[in-house]
Amino acid sequence: MINSTEDQELALIYQPSLLSSDSQRRYNAVRDAVLQQLEPRDFIEKIRVAELIEGEWETLRLRNFKAVIVTAFRRPALQQLLNMLLPNANSGENDYLAERFFTNKEVRRKVGKILLEAGLNESSIDAEAFRLSIEDLTKIDRRLTELGSRRDKILQRLEDHRAGLATPAHFDQSERDDSLPGLKNGGDNHGKRTADRSQP
Repeated sequence: MINSTEDQELALIYQPSLLSSDSQRRYNAVRDAVLQQLEPRDFIEKIRVAELIEGEWETLRLRNFKAVIVTAFRRPALQQLLNMLLPNANSGENDYLAERFFTNKEVRRKVGKILLEAGLNESSIDAEAFRLSIEDLTKIDRRLTELGSRRDKILQRLEDHRAGLATPAHFDQSERDDSLPGLKNGGDNHGKRTADRSQP
């Protein structure tokens, strides 16, 4: 666990924006676990670790969203199955069965029997829900891949920093002169011409 002083210092570097459905306690547990593992020692490391915590929290959130999305597609998935299994039924009846399946035991038994007669079961609803939501899930998987790559880069930069391999983003005056061929000689010639004009 981090103490209150360290917690306040981290908050100055990174203040998380949690959704209403996020758990503050769970976030704190993730944050504390990362801090305990990496033990940032200076400001640069704390910035890197704050970025890492943010990415790991988004990863956990998105993984949870995948299950939520599939669950949200269960009703339209069941309706799709019923339309396929009962093509001659009134569309309003299939809509009613799909809507009441999740709350009415009698309807649940009726629909279960329909599925069973077709060699299906309740897992078939989840499979259809997954199929219907595959485009959204693919987008999430793409973002999860990006977050994984970002995590690896942050860890590598942190390792480089600790190994003293990080190079400062500046160059001195000699490097600036060398980068402009002729500047140094040009400056000497200008000084010589000035001196020549001052002589009688």
